[in-house]
Amino acid sequence: MLSVASSVMGEDVEQRSRGTEASQRDQMPLSWPLVERRRLHAAPPGGVERRAAARTPPPAPIPSLAAAPLWPFRIAAVAGAIYQSREHYSWDNWKLIAASVIVGLYAIVTCIRPVPYRDDSKTRMRIIGEQALHLIVVLATGAWASPFALCLIPSGMLAGFAAGAFFSAELTIAAIAAVTAKHVTEVGFRHGFRDGLVWAGLLGLVAFTSGLTHRAGLEAARQQQLALDRVSRLAEANSLLFSLQRVAQTLPASLDLDDVLDSTVQRMQAMVRHDALSVFLVNATDRAVEPIRALGFTPPPSFQLDRLPEGLRAAMDSPRTVRIDDLSFRGGVSASARSGLYAALRARGALVGLIAVEADQPDNFGEQQAEIVHGLTEPFGIAIDNARMFGRIRTLAADEERSRIARDLHDHIGSSLAMIGFEIDRARSIAADGGEIVPVLEDLRTQVTAVVSDVRDTLFDLRTEVTDSYDLASIVRDFLTRVQQRTGIITDHEVHITGRLPLMQERELWQIAREAITNVERHSQAKHLTVTANETTTSASITVRDDGVGLGVHTSRADSYGIIGMRERAARIGAELSIRPSVRGGTEIQVHLRSDDRRQRWDSR
Repeated sequence: MLSVASSVMGEDVEQRSRGTEASQRDQMPLSWPLVERRRLHAAPPGGVERRAAARTPPPAPIPSLAAAPLWPFRIAAVAGAIYQSREHYSWDNWKLIAASVIVGLYAIVTCIRPVPYRDDSKTRMRIIGEQALHLIVVLATGAWASPFALCLIPSGMLAGFAAGAFFSAELTIAAIAAVTAKHVTEVGFRHGFRDGLVWAGLLGLVAFTSGLTHRAGLEAARQQQLALDRVSRLAEANSLLFSLQRVAQTLPASLDLDDVLDSTVQRMQAMVRHDALSVFLVNATDRAVEPIRALGFTPPPSFQLDRLPEGLRAAMDSPRTVRIDDLSFRGGVSASARSGLYAALRARGALVGLIAVEADQPDNFGEQQAEIVHGLTEPFGIAIDNARMFGRIRTLAADEERSRIARDLHDHIGSSLAMIGFEIDRARSIAADGGEIVPVLEDLRTQVTAVVSDVRDTLFDLRTEVTDSYDLASIVRDFLTRVQQRTGIITDHEVHITGRLPLMQERELWQIAREAITNVERHSQAKHLTVTANETTTSASITVRDDGVGLGVHTSRADSYGIIGMRERAARIGAELSIRPSVRGGTEIQVHLRSDDRRQRWDSR
């Protein structure tokens, strides 16, 4: 009995749950994923709550059946009653015949149109009516001796399945009391009470088991409803995440600030309906917020941080997207704005900028638009911060290259041009005295040719850089070959590479070595030059040795442009630079980048 009832109850719960879900979908307004779960909780002042609030569990569903599962029990009870009373049928016993007809017709009707398992007042009245019908039949045909007492069993099951064990027990107690009272008057107290206890135990067991089935059915229906609710919301969340993923895939990959800002405005235009859109960048120096992009209106030149419109000020102080549905008495960024969404652009924990999306009608934006704006502000803030940082790095790199070029021009080409100037003055003096000027002009021509060659070599050296395909060994070999060709210094190199460092570090190491080689070429008066280099994935060292005059007091200064530049580059990558006299005469310059220094330097960045 329990297995059949449980199976049917499962089918009923599934049908009821599907019907309830369909009804709720038809009646509920369109909602935005991950937002409706906060519908029961008011948003904080000036913003949309970003964290999930505790949800109220859905009400327990009420199971119902489209087809009665009790028809086997009803038919069995009627058949058993008719079989037990087969010997007592006669025209004189019209009560038995009438009872059989009534109970049989009722069983047929309830098999065709079953009583639903639904705990409401209408269903309870139908169950009470069925119990009263069977009780009258039992009382009219012999109380507990009546064969139709079996019909009380399916009635008790129906009451337990529909409304629970307590309701079934109430009907059972009332029926037992009524039948036992009449049965005692017919067969005596002893036998009547004994028969009443037997039927009380049987019908009580029916009420208990049917009540357990009812409870299990409700719990199964509730769990199924929760599962369906979670699946529905997961599907909605998946839809939102997919949309955000597509937006993220199209986020600006450029490090140019204008490209990033244009892309930001285009994405926001495509995702949120608006009448005015503005993007502001924060200038930390003068605490001003400057409009960098504006659509739909003419923005003011700038705002001070303490004089921002209410929406921008709330967004700056809150990690949430701020939605203001009525700006009539508050004022927005645009003079015609009546509602708006305001969000802060942050990166690395700092405020980068602000976005204002406004409309000319009140209540123009809902939680859907607020969710979209919040989902876009974080990647946009990072992209804008990256672009601004790249611009600063590019400016610093350009300044550094200008300083390096200035050092190169000052060290060699500047002195050469000064010498040419002296030669020109000497030629003018000789010409004024009537002397022979041709030899002076020939010397001047030789010096100009040398300067042009130096300029060409300098420009070529400036363009020479370490790349993915042009490693340290190749660049050292080619550079020393040119040095030997133009100076006659005998060069030698020994480079061992078992693994490469990041390009930026390799380039800095090479620039230090190039500066050292250039100093040897220009100032050391050396005849031999040796470069030794070793590089792995975790360390590198380069040593430049010569046999020249060395670093005497009058030959070089510790604060000269070349040495200052080498020390700055070494400090930038956390390397150690040492300059000392060589044991064989001359100078030895060594730069060493250790793995722990490298990690410490780059971890701090």
